[in-house]
Amino acid sequence: MKKKILITGVAGFIGSAIAKKLIEKKYHVYGIDNLSTGKFSNIPKEVKFVKGNCENDKTLKKIKKQNFKIILHFAGQSSGEMSFYDPIKDLNSNFYSTAKLLEYAKKNKCKHFIFASSMSVYGNAGNKPVSEKKISSPISFYGASKLSSENYIKIFKNKNMNSTILRLFNVYGPGQNLENTKQGMLSIYLNQIYKNRKLIVKGSKHRFRDFIYIDDVVNIVIKMIGNKICFNKTFNIGTGKKFTVDEAIKKISKISKINFPVIYKKSTPLDQFGIYPNITKIKKTLNIKIKYSLDDGLRKFIYFLKE
Repeated sequence: MKKKILITGVAGFIGSAIAKKLIEKKYHVYGIDNLSTGKFSNIPKEVKFVKGNCENDKTLKKIKKQNFKIILHFAGQSSGEMSFYDPIKDLNSNFYSTAKLLEYAKKNKCKHFIFASSMSVYGNAGNKPVSEKKISSPISFYGASKLSSENYIKIFKNKNMNSTILRLFNVYGPGQNLENTKQGMLSIYLNQIYKNRKLIVKGSKHRFRDFIYIDDVVNIVIKMIGNKICFNKTFNIGTGKKFTVDEAIKKISKISKINFPVIYKKSTPLDQFGIYPNITKIKKTLNIKIKYSLDDGLRKFIYFLKE
């Protein structure tokens, strides 16, 4: 009998990629998405799909009797910049949806709740790699809503529900929504370069990030599902490598073979200047190796865009 699993944000970049891999592994996948940024075409045809918001009781009623033992919560507004334009929408999309799903999971005796959090919970992290032990001090409404969700999840541990929190760094790769110009640094840059043959960058070229290719993220998540060694733990999900904005742009130019002017403008509100993770915990826990370097991932992403 196929194992049933629920993925929220199933039409999104990461959710749809995980769904495809789970179907290959013979899971019976259900999905929820409001299609605000995700695309219906991303959803594998085998997915039992429900359109709606996770914070909406009507949406959850449609899956009331499914009794999922595993839930992957990847839905939500995912832009720090957008959270400043509409903090209430961000709160509903990220925190309230998590609270409602946790109640649903508790009633259905869910065994494993996997939550997509963000590097944004850390706030300003300095020049050293940040570990999961760092005290979180978010500087955006988005980071605050993600951290609030994490805290709720940890309290639900007392209700006999196991969880895993993933603090995702910059995920990129084929399937990313290039039309979303407020989220995903590399996809934002590539969209501008291929459309306009020029690049407008918000903030300093010395800002730095860690970029992790989508296939590495999917492989990590698949290894976590139902894995007791990951229960009730929080993990950084990145490569552990630091790249400045300037370095990333130069790699894009070299690999794409496109020459383009770069125009620097004022940064977005309270944007993190620089952050990259210590990934010792996830590597030791799951005995994993990050397969794709930034050069390898960009080659695959750019080849996909050209095709």
